[in-house]
Amino acid sequence: MPDAGFFGTEVRMEKRQRDILPDVLKGFGIVLMVLGHCIQSGSGMAYLEGACYFEDKWYQFLYSFHMPLFMVISGWYAWGSVRRAESGEAKRAMIRRKCVYLITPNVAWKLIEFAYMLSAGIYLYSGFSVLCKDIFVGILTSNWFLWAILYSFLLVCLMHYKFRDSVWIYVLIFLAAFFTPDGMGLNAYKYMLPYYLIGFYGNRNRERLLSLKVCRKFCEKGRLMAFLAPVVSGVLFFALFSLFTEDSFIYLTGYKLIGKNYPVQLQIDFYRFFVGAAGIVFWAFVWRLVLLRFKESKVVRIFAYLGRRSLGIYLVSGMLIVHAMLPITASFAPHYGVNVLETVIMLALSAVLVEGLRRVKWLCRLVGEERSKGLYEK
Repeated sequence: MPDAGFFGTEVRMEKRQRDILPDVLKGFGIVLMVLGHCIQSGSGMAYLEGACYFEDKWYQFLYSFHMPLFMVISGWYAWGSVRRAESGEAKRAMIRRKCVYLITPNVAWKLIEFAYMLSAGIYLYSGFSVLCKDIFVGILTSNWFLWAILYSFLLVCLMHYKFRDSVWIYVLIFLAAFFTPDGMGLNAYKYMLPYYLIGFYGNRNRERLLSLKVCRKFCEKGRLMAFLAPVVSGVLFFALFSLFTEDSFIYLTGYKLIGKNYPVQLQIDFYRFFVGAAGIVFWAFVWRLVLLRFKESKVVRIFAYLGRRSLGIYLVSGMLIVHAMLPITASFAPHYGVNVLETVIMLALSAVLVEGLRRVKWLCRLVGEERSKGLYEK
């Protein structure tokens, strides 16, 4: 029998039962991500250089939950890979494969970017050592979400295979995160890890969770809960979001406690986790409700498609926005209508490029795929 769908929204795809909700949520997330990048980089150079986007309420709204949403789904799918690897050789092969297909596109795109910068003469007088340092640091810090997935995946593999998912070790890791450095993207990785664990262990224990009395009661209510759940979770999410400020951005306030006001920093760390979690729950219920009524609609299919290509779009759109769109929009003034148009154009161009790259045997690795099979679909 096929696995039960995530929140019961399975559909038949590729000759097997496949849950469409995670794909739609990823598609929704990638649209929000590109929109956020367009608000940041497509509103004029003065807006970008002044970091005015951190004060923008729509930008704050997007960043309150959309990257945590991706992380939960990544963890959810990771359990499938870990579960299927039974022998020692299968486990090692699976880990090697994940490392290759997360690291390869990151390194490749950064090298392409530096080749472009060299051709433009940017490093003409900088010296070879400066170039090598910038390439090394750039690879380790660019496309930070891929590194967050990789480090989280390696951690859950280690914990699952070697330490039997020890809760106490996880508690020690959680506490240690407050007293370790934030540099080289570690602040974002520490912030993302709990969401990954929620997805991973949520999928692993979903049958046990569904057997709980409260979950059975929820399912028994049927149509009533389908409408009530988005309302309740939405009230919680928007109530929490009303407290969102510039300090809530992980990029500005970091994660560690060292050298900071402990109570204030702890409040920030816990607040942004809970607002992100509330946003995930709310939008998951909203899209579940949409799928119950409009599962075969064209809009749903578009979001599902974007979700299945989300990794490639994440990589390609980043390059397009910085190196193609930004020079064109440098003189623009902030305008949400323009940002939406930019988003549509960037998504369309990215999707076309991803489709082209994924059909070429070696170039498909640039978008995190192998022989036209998406990384998230394995």
